[in-house]
Amino acid sequence: MRKDPVHLKLSELLDANAHFDLAARGTTNHCPMALVALAEMGASPVRLQAFFDMWEREYALSAPPIDAVIARHEWARHLGERAAFGALRLCFQDWIADAGPDPVITTVLQEVPFAPATQAFHSLIRLAYGIEAGHAGEIAAGLASLISSHLPIDVSPEENRTARRADAGFDHVAQALSGTAFEGTSITSRLRAVGADPRFGNAVLAPPADVALLDDLARATIGAYWRKPDFTLLHTVTATRAARIVFAQLPDELVKQLLPGLWIALCAAYATVGRLADAEANIPDLAIDWNDVCGMAVASDDDHVIKMTYTCFCEHRRDPSPLYLASAARLVS
Repeated sequence: MRKDPVHLKLSELLDANAHFDLAARGTTNHCPMALVALAEMGASPVRLQAFFDMWEREYALSAPPIDAVIARHEWARHLGERAAFGALRLCFQDWIADAGPDPVITTVLQEVPFAPATQAFHSLIRLAYGIEAGHAGEIAAGLASLISSHLPIDVSPEENRTARRADAGFDHVAQALSGTAFEGTSITSRLRAVGADPRFGNAVLAPPADVALLDDLARATIGAYWRKPDFTLLHTVTATRAARIVFAQLPDELVKQLLPGLWIALCAAYATVGRLADAEANIPDLAIDWNDVCGMAVASDDDHVIKMTYTCFCEHRRDPSPLYLASAARLVS
């Protein structure tokens, strides 16, 4: 992590965030992710502290006492054990201190089924922000969240035909499940319902084979979000960028093994929203630029506004598209 005042404050607050539970009042703990995004968009140390204080006051839950020690060779035994989050975090943090983050991330993602939909994609997103910040505690927390709240979607589309493009694959799944209202008050509960529906396994196509899948997913998810600014679709945009950050730490062969799991999770998310109306992406002429939009996001206390704006900003720098600025401007407004 860089040693300028902003990133020193960020490191201090990410350390302090270890006192918060994985859950928060009515949500999950978005605080560390929002702090990283704020710092990268130019927030001052004072602003970072103010956001942390707001989160602690209004949303944070205290982490329960950790009364067990998980050895490094035993972490996989706690797959899906929500109460093990704190002990898993300490196990991974200690392991990272000895071996560095990349070997630990690689080992964990090799040894258990990849479940990017876990915690409504927030486990993957938190891991990515930890990597981006270079913060061992947050990398460990992201891995611990992936393991303790593990939500696999056990579908294999290998025998199905191949989608031409990501957006066509999303639309095919949504059309096949059209008219079904997936019950649940959270993204996670609706993802579980989709994963358990046998029609989903029959409908999900194999991922596009002749394109760079992450790039195609990035275009498809921002295109869908622009057409319908749905809360679940917002998470598909941020999750796709998170996967890019995580995969950059991994061997190419492992990435090839993990990509289908990401594809299935995003298809499931799209299915919970339903088929989008056919529409052209009419993008208005905007009188504001990225400096304006990022400035408004930095002033916001809405963690999803902060993270989505930052994601759009980063993705636009990687692969420029007017949809990113338009989507972020609409969100902060």
